[in-house]
Amino acid sequence: MGEEIRVLYFGTARETTGKNEELLTAEDTADLRHQLIQKYPALGKIPFRMALNKELLKADAPLNNNDIIAILPPFQGG
Repeated sequence: MGEEIRVLYFGTARETTGKNEELLTAEDTADLRHQLIQKYPALGKIPFRMALNKELLKADAPLNNNDIIAILPPFQGG
């Protein structure tokens, strides 16, 4: 079934989705990435990373109810 999580979008991910955040249901971060690219195909063209509860992920991870995932595209200096 999956866990309900809050997804936060930053930078070009926010521009691509047109959202600051949304609630989604996913089993793990691989499932979430797949869902996001299905829902927002242009997001698949952006090399983004995910942070789970403020910890930058290096590999796929399971999700728990009420987790917060940040979608982090490459940041540009300024």
